[in-house]
Amino acid sequence: MLTPIRTLRTLGFRQGTLSPIRPISSIATPPKKIVIPQNCISILQPSFRTKTQLQWIPVKYKSSTSQSRIDTQHNGSTSNPTITNPSLGVGLSRLVRLVKPESKLLVGALICLVITSSVTMMLPLIIGKIVDTASSAKSAESEEGSEKKAKSNKIWGFDPIQFYTGVTLVFLTGAISNFGRIYLLRSVGERLVARLRSRLYSKILSQDSYFFDVGPTKNGMKIGDLLSRLANDTQIISRTLSGNISDGARATISGCVGVSMMCYVSWKLTLCMSLIFPPLIVMSLFYGRRIKQLSRSIQEHIGSMSKVAEEKLNGIKTIQSFGQQRLVVSEYNNEIRNLFRTSMYEGKLSGIFYGGNSFIGNMTIVGLLLVGTNLISNGQLTVGDLSSFMMYATFTGSSIFGLGNFYTELMKGIGAAERIFELSDSENRITTTLGKKVDSTHGAIKFENVDFRYPSRPQTQIFQNLNLTINKGENVCFVGPSGSGKSTVSQILSRFYDPVNGKITFNSHDIRDLNLNFHRSKLGYVPQDPQLFTGTIRDNIVFGKSDYTEEELQRAIELSNSVGFINSFPQKLDTPLGSSAGGAQLSGGQRQRVALARALIRNPDILILDEATSALDSYSEKVVMSNLNLLSREKECTIISIAHRLSTIRNSSRIIVFDDQGHVVEDGSFAVLLANPASELNKLLKSHDLM
Repeated sequence: MLTPIRTLRTLGFRQGTLSPIRPISSIATPPKKIVIPQNCISILQPSFRTKTQLQWIPVKYKSSTSQSRIDTQHNGSTSNPTITNPSLGVGLSRLVRLVKPESKLLVGALICLVITSSVTMMLPLIIGKIVDTASSAKSAESEEGSEKKAKSNKIWGFDPIQFYTGVTLVFLTGAISNFGRIYLLRSVGERLVARLRSRLYSKILSQDSYFFDVGPTKNGMKIGDLLSRLANDTQIISRTLSGNISDGARATISGCVGVSMMCYVSWKLTLCMSLIFPPLIVMSLFYGRRIKQLSRSIQEHIGSMSKVAEEKLNGIKTIQSFGQQRLVVSEYNNEIRNLFRTSMYEGKLSGIFYGGNSFIGNMTIVGLLLVGTNLISNGQLTVGDLSSFMMYATFTGSSIFGLGNFYTELMKGIGAAERIFELSDSENRITTTLGKKVDSTHGAIKFENVDFRYPSRPQTQIFQNLNLTINKGENVCFVGPSGSGKSTVSQILSRFYDPVNGKITFNSHDIRDLNLNFHRSKLGYVPQDPQLFTGTIRDNIVFGKSDYTEEELQRAIELSNSVGFINSFPQKLDTPLGSSAGGAQLSGGQRQRVALARALIRNPDILILDEATSALDSYSEKVVMSNLNLLSREKECTIISIAHRLSTIRNSSRIIVFDDQGHVVEDGSFAVLLANPASELNKLLKSHDLM
């Protein structure tokens, strides 16, 4: 669904995934709700669709109209705001705010965690008391008196049956709380990752072409990299904000309780153990900061690997036809090696860190045993107390190591979050929600002193001072050599890009002042290589018009000359498309006719055909062109064609010829231009640039 992004935009598909999106610079509880994609709602619980859970953050931003004019006046080119990596504090703050909508569930999980940790931390004290009671009972056996013997068998004043029954109930409470902790944290994580993916997917679909051509990385945003961020980075963030927070809280609680109980049992042994804290803290800080950088680097390598795989798999037939499998595999292996080297370096650092921690921990245990046995021999400590202390020391040591691991995992989460924030902080230059809706834009189309350069090629001038008028209801064809800017006209008219200078008006309305969805709802756009989606033929034709009637559907099919091949399928309009079992594989001409029907069913005021009949046979093209001429006369629909085929050019009432510098060099009817032997049209015909 990411590849045909322009098809989605041109159709003005505002339902579900293309609901109006607002740019965000931070993530917190917002005041307005957006539409949730239908394919995402199905995986969410009813409570997940509350007004506080799937929303955008209100931020201050300028309209695309004013902003683009300001930018182009200053630097003559479109550019995105520079995005800098946030500081650790800012990154952590934004990361924590992501989990705010799930704060109630998280609090419940933390309460369960406190209960579970409390039960766990009671265990050493209970074991120590049992050991001392057993020692006292053994001593009492050698002495006379049943009363003294019975007293020695009591634990904290309880009979053995009462004591062990109470312990069983306490442990059962801990087990139930542990279940609650795991379930609630899983719920937090799944809700978080679902919400984050839905939000980012909507954000990506709302982005303008600058984002994909240049993007926050200045190298463009490739589909593979975006998929990696949607899948991998969101999962890392979810794990950081659910399970990792739980681990950090558990380590903190266990550590604090453990240190307190160790002080209660023996302050001397506690003082000895505290000597390991400084080196562990220093090691954790160094390792955590380094692992943050490595985690981001690893995710970038995964994104690059996904980008290469996605690009090459999309062109698998081209690769196979040229026999370049080995070259492509080598390119993919280079990305794998980059990822492997970075991952191995992370493994080396992790080995040093955890190996050092293990050595310090083991030496600490040995040291505590030496000091503890000395205290026992001096009568300052009992065997039960030493047993309790050693268990508390083990828990506390594990908690300290757990806090170190929590810090490093948090750094990984911040590293992944930075890649997510790159997307969320990228402001749209052409927004879908601003602008006005006017009574009619069906009139003359005017290019007034238009300058244009593609953002990815700012040094290459496509148009300079382009002035052009297309009257209402005209059937116009743009002709010229490859690279002359013919297809660029369709890109600008559809507002995939805005001019660097000058303006374009529809019926005297500057298109930058119009609401983008409203503007595109008046257009029908058919590219040379149209994108069809998984579903039936019917689904693809009515994709941009949910409120269609059967009469409108049949008329669109007839105008596009699709009746014959659709009826040749047993399931007709309900024939599934795609590579799945039972899916029909359409030819290039059939795909173009389905795309044409998809544009015509919207009853557009302006129909833009960018080599839209290039794959049709001569008879089918003649029928389609005849139908379009009829549509132009009946509805005064303005038809703009970009073509290289002579048959398409001949069917147009007006021919506009571009030279290779993007200048209009001829403008007239086909008959007049063809009759002039010195015309640019004739030169193109003789040079075989037109067929």
